Amino acid sequence: MRGEFKSTLDAKGRMNFPIKLREEFGTSFIISKTIGAECIKVYSMSDWEVLVQKIKDMPQTQTAAIQRFLFGSAFEIEPDKQGRVLIPAPLREYAGLSTDIVIVGLEGRAEIWDKAKWDELNAGQDTMNLAEIAMELGI
Repeated sequence: MRGEFKSTLDAKGRMNFPIKLREEFGTSFIISKTIGAECIKVYSMSDWEVLVQKIKDMPQTQTAAIQRFLFGSAFEIEPDKQGRVLIPAPLREYAGLSTDIVIVGLEGRAEIWDKAKWDELNAGQDTMNLAEIAMELGI
C-alpha cells in the first residue's frame, strides 16, 4: 500500500495505525530503527522473515553491526481493537517522534516519521536526482 497518512501520538506513545495498512500488514508486524534515516521502519511479518534470512545467509563478520542495530531495536506490534499500536519508547526517542507523525506506505513496508522531520526531508529533496532515477526506471 502506498500513501501518506497523518496520525498523532498520545501521552502513552500510542498511535492509530491506518486501516489500509493494517489490512496489508495483518494482525501483527515488526517495527525497528531505519538504517540511514531517523524514522521507524514497519515490516510485514513475511518481509521481516525475508530480511532476517538474507542477513543470516551472510557471514556474521559482515552483518554483526546490522544485526545489533536492526534486531536489537525490533518489536513485534499488534494493533488493539481500536487500531492503536504502542510505539516503544526507545523507537520514539530514536525517531524523535513528537505528537504529530506521518506514516508513509512503501509497498510491503512503511515508515513512521515525526511530521516536522518528514516535511523537512521533503522540502530538501533533490528533485533533479529523483528525475534522473525516474528516467532510468522509465517513469
